[in-house]
Amino acid sequence: MKKILFPTDCSTLSYNAFLYAIEIAKILDTKIDIISIFHLPMADSSAVMPDYIEEMIDERRNTTLKNVNQFLDGQEEWIDNIRVDYGVFIATEIYEAAGDDDYELIVMGTKGSHNAIEKFMGSVTTQVMMHAPCPVLAVPECAEYKPIRKAVYATDFHFKDEEVVLRLLNLCNALGTVVHYVHIDQKEDDPANEFKTLAGFAKVEHIHNKSVIDGINTYLEENDIDLLTMFMPRRRLWEKLFHSSFTKRMALHTHVPLLIFRD
Repeated sequence: MKKILFPTDCSTLSYNAFLYAIEIAKILDTKIDIISIFHLPMADSSAVMPDYIEEMIDERRNTTLKNVNQFLDGQEEWIDNIRVDYGVFIATEIYEAAGDDDYELIVMGTKGSHNAIEKFMGSVTTQVMMHAPCPVLAVPECAEYKPIRKAVYATDFHFKDEEVVLRLLNLCNALGTVVHYVHIDQKEDDPANEFKTLAGFAKVEHIHNKSVIDGINTYLEENDIDLLTMFMPRRRLWEKLFHSSFTKRMALHTHVPLLIFRD
């Protein structure tokens, strides 16, 4: 497997996701690149002369690097590179960094929005999911690490599902993870869906529920699932806005990590 990219702000939430990144790296015998994006608060940068901005950036970069080294807490053997960058739009810096190198997975923490700006713009994790060139594993703050024994792929029978499922199986086979497949039907039961398969062999379990989120969460709980996986296609603008909102709600409501694939 290629390397894993792990964005961090060195918070407790981020360390929880770091445990997943470390364990996946160990199992797959790969390395992790750390990226931490820092910025200058507007109040600080507007109160000084332009000549001092670079000095402030250098000081903040050194402080951030020190925090990252403390954050690693003895796990340096699994780290390949540490990247500390100055940036205004954190999500953009992360997914552009992911495009600069050949990463196969991004692992990062997530939690619900907590301020007006984040509610309007969407969380950093959601924005990375929308634009990253590789799959993104979002780990909720309430998810304590445990081996990923069972995963579920929630499908809406997109024509690219077969390609995504094969990529998912490649990862899950390496992790020793069994994959289930489920489709939530919000309308009346459609018996034809019960017989649909993905990739020519993956039998899809057909479940009726008026709410997709409720249906998926119920399935996760009743089947003791360790990982939820979904495909988020690139859509027209109005579809993208709806779908990104749905994905954000899933990241907020689920208590297990969410792995998003893009086309």
